[in-house]
Amino acid sequence: MTSIVAADDNIPEIAMITSTVLLVALMVIVAFVAMGIYRARHSAAREQQYRQLAEHAGDAQTRFVEHSRTTATALDGIREELHTTRTEIAEVKERLANLERLLSQIG
Repeated sequence: MTSIVAADDNIPEIAMITSTVLLVALMVIVAFVAMGIYRARHSAAREQQYRQLAEHAGDAQTRFVEHSRTTATALDGIREELHTTRTEIAEVKERLANLERLLSQIG
């Protein structure tokens, strides 16, 4: 009979320990779920930022290509002007040589 009485005296202690263990286990589960939700949201935010960055990089690359084409066109124009200028300089040199020849014949 004393063992039954002793067991009856331990029931509140066992209930307290059991409820504490269950409460700690529940808190651990809630913490893991909260961490999972946080990581999922954080990952989604990073993915969205990555997509925006990729979009900006694509836009920058498109602008770079357009500016490169404009620069190439401008350089082609400068190249043509340079060729024309070289041709004119060659003609001026030829005229100067002819003029020097005429002056040497006169003088």
